[in-house]
Order: sequence, then C-alpha cells, then structure tokens
Amino acid sequence: MNSIRYILSWMFLCLLVSNLTSQSFASVIRPEIVGDHIDTFRYFNSDSHRDDFRLIKTTLYKRVEKMPVFIGCEIDSDPEECSKKRLIDLLFNHIKYPAEAKKQRLQGVVFAKFVVRTDGTISNARIERGIGGGCDEEVLRFISLLPKYTPGYQDGKAVPVQVTLPVKFRLMK
Repeated sequence: MNSIRYILSWMFLCLLVSNLTSQSFASVIRPEIVGDHIDTFRYFNSDSHRDDFRLIKTTLYKRVEKMPVFIGCEIDSDPEECSKKRLIDLLFNHIKYPAEAKKQRLQGVVFAKFVVRTDGTISNARIERGIGGGCDEEVLRFISLLPKYTPGYQDGKAVPVQVTLPVKFRLMK
C-alpha cells in the first residue's frame, strides 16, 4: 500500500512540478487569458429583505503576475514552492486509489481544472480528461478538500485564475 502511494505521489510530483514551473514564469510572460468567467455572489437585498444572487462576468486567467498560493505561503521566501509542498502533503494524506480502479487495473493521468476565485475559494472543479474507475471522482473529492488560497493578482487586483491539476494513478506490479 505504501509503495503504491509512493509511486502515485512521485508521478504526481513530477507532473505537478512541470505544470507549476511553467506557471512560475508568469511574471516574466504576459498574462494568459482563458476567457470569460461568470461568478455568482450572494448578498442581502435590503429592499426585499432577503438573500439574493448576482451574476458577475469577469476575465478568467491561466497565468498572472502573482499566481494563487495556499494561505500562509504568501509570506514564505518562495510562495509557489511552499504551496507545491503543501499540495503534495495533502495528496499524500488524502488521495486514495479507488477500489474499482484497482480491480480493473486502471492506470493513467487524470487532468482536472478548477478556478481560484478572487476571494481565494475554489469553484468550477471539473475533469478535463479522466480515466474512469472512480479515479475522476477521487480527484474531484480531493479538490473539494483543498483549503482556501490567497488569490492570484494581475495589475494589483485579485483575479480568478484557472488551475490545471494532473494526478497520476499507477499500480505496482
């Protein structure tokens, strides 16, 4: 069991580092825009005396000057490295190889995307490319456990940032 977690984590680490390394050059490279993002905000309507919702259209980024990091990492000397380490720790402690995937001997990489909103919360988690057998659902479950982030910033303003998370599932022989 530990060897499965070790291999799973090692492969995830390799993919994550390559993914996040490409994002760390965001301050050198101009921001990359994904498209429009519709966000829902809940507020109290004083006229009707009830909670109401408002839809706001914003630009969704893939790369920004200051990428989102876990809360607490923004004061670290290398915030992105700190955030990577925390993400890997969470992976070690929370990701489980689904029984159905083991039974079917499914292996591969699940690519998930989610949005770190301007308040640091995570939304719009989805599987971009999955492998089935419960692995896709396990990655979504893992994303739902992630703590709040410090949001990404562009031109001094908090902006929504889309994050790609590759998770590799691999069985021991």
